[in-house]
Amino acid sequence: MRIRFSSCTVGLGIALLLAAVPTARAQQQDPPRRTSSTRRIRVTKDGPTRPAPVATQRVNQDSIVSAERARQDSIAAAERARQDSMAAAERARQDQVRQAQSRNDSITIAERHRQDSIAAADQARQDSIAHAQDSRRSSNALRMARRYNSGFYIAVAGGQTMPMGDIKQATTNSYNMGWNVTVPFGWDFGPLGLRFDLAMDNLMGKTNAYDQLGNPTTPRNIAIYSGSGGLKLNLPIFRTASRFYVIGGAGAHRITGYATSQAGSDSAQTIQNAKTDIGWYGGGGLNFRFGRTAMFIESRYINVNAKKPAGFAYDKVNYLPIIVGIGF
Repeated sequence: MRIRFSSCTVGLGIALLLAAVPTARAQQQDPPRRTSSTRRIRVTKDGPTRPAPVATQRVNQDSIVSAERARQDSIAAAERARQDSMAAAERARQDQVRQAQSRNDSITIAERHRQDSIAAADQARQDSIAHAQDSRRSSNALRMARRYNSGFYIAVAGGQTMPMGDIKQATTNSYNMGWNVTVPFGWDFGPLGLRFDLAMDNLMGKTNAYDQLGNPTTPRNIAIYSGSGGLKLNLPIFRTASRFYVIGGAGAHRITGYATSQAGSDSAQTIQNAKTDIGWYGGGGLNFRFGRTAMFIESRYINVNAKKPAGFAYDKVNYLPIIVGIGF
């Protein structure tokens, strides 16, 4: 199909195009103006509709009361909140004070415990030092005691002598308790030692005295002079210098003082003329040592074979001296 354009048609289109261009440019440069009306329109406001006076006054009073009540409630709530806040702050302050006091108490208790621990440790140290010193002193004392309890010693002692057996119980010519003087000396070699004694024992005559003819006579005292020796066994008392000891041995004795003639004479047996009698003894004692000095108490049972000398009615004399002495 063929489209044919005539010259008239083309010319008409160009003319229309040229006419439309200025109009479009003018529209882009100058916007169209808005026209306003010059006529004034009167606007009137209608007034509020007035309600009845009584109802309006009641509503206003209720509103005021409600507002006042709300204001008072707000003030009371604010005051309660303020009081609660102050109470909470005071409780917090009290808690802080208690915590500080508890902390101070804890510090005080800890310090007291520390001081007690220091004091206990110091006391334990002092006790340990004292114990060590006591042990050293005890060892020294024990060593000195062993030294003092060894070697030569001499003592002086005295006490009472009790007659034993027939010499006490006989119906005639018997004797009462008398006195004793003893000088012990010897050597200790540790547990064992040698013991020697020089002694005199005096026995008091009873009133049942008779002469050789059976006539009553004035009672006489007899004196027994002794020299004895034997062994000594020392037994220590714990860790002290004191000793318990046991002694035993034999001795020579002379009995003097009894009448050697009939009634009416004034003769008495002397130590020079008396016979020497042999006897034995056994006993023990306690030795309390104070450095180089010792105090002792001792008892021995002594048996003398007298063999009935002229004027003396007994073939045996038994007696028990109990003495207290001090040794060096």
